[in-house]
Amino acid sequence: MPTTRQNISLIQYRYPKIGRPEIMAVLNEIQIIVYSSNTQQTEYVDSTTGLPPFIATTDGVYEYQCPANCRQTIAVFSSSPISTYSRSRPSPQSGHYYYHTKGYFKATVTSRDALVGSRATVTFQENPGTTTDKFYHHFYTQPTPIETEDVQLTIPEHLHYKMRQGVIAMLSSEEYGQTGFDTDVIDKMARAIRNQLSRGAQARIHRTPVQEEHQQFPESTRGHYI
Repeated sequence: MPTTRQNISLIQYRYPKIGRPEIMAVLNEIQIIVYSSNTQQTEYVDSTTGLPPFIATTDGVYEYQCPANCRQTIAVFSSSPISTYSRSRPSPQSGHYYYHTKGYFKATVTSRDALVGSRATVTFQENPGTTTDKFYHHFYTQPTPIETEDVQLTIPEHLHYKMRQGVIAMLSSEEYGQTGFDTDVIDKMARAIRNQLSRGAQARIHRTPVQEEHQQFPESTRGHYI
C-alpha cells in the first residue's frame, strides 16, 4: 500500500523544486475535493448497531455540534413520534424517513456543514428535550486531515495514483497559471474516485420502500424496493 510519504515522494519526482509540506497540503486539498460530493461509502454507521449514532440532547438547547468526523448532516430521525401540538404553539408534523427500508420519524432541523476550524452543527426547530437514545444522527463523514506524512489517505490504495494525478494537475495550475485543462483533470479524477466509493455491496439505506399494495412477488416471496 502506498503510504502518504511514498505518494509525496512520487509527486516530488515530477516537481523536485516543490517542498514536501507544500505537496502534502495540496494532497490534503485534493482529498477534501473528492469528499465534497456525497457517496454511500462516506455515510457514517455505528458498527455496533448498524444504525447512525445517537445525538444526545438537552431540554431547552436547540443547537448541537456534530462529531469531529461529520462533514454534512443527512437527517435526524427517531423511532418514536417527535412533533407535538398545542393551541398556543402548533408544531409542524414530523416527516417520514426510511432507513434500511424501515420507517422512522424525521425531525425538523437545519444544519451547517463543517468548515475549517469549526465543526458541523445541527439545530432543532423544536425543543428536543433531554434525551440520550432518541435521535439518530445520519451524516456524511469527512476525510482524516493530512497534517503529517504519517497520516494515511482516506482513499482506497488502488486509487492513490488518481490522487497523485490530481495533485500534479493542481501544482501545474499553480506553477504555470493554467486553468481549463488542469481543472478538467481534477474534476475527472474526483468523479472517478467518487464512482468507486459508491460501488460494492451498497444497500440503498434511506430510500422509500414500495407501498405494500404496489409490491409484486413473481415466483418469489421477496419484495421489491426502489
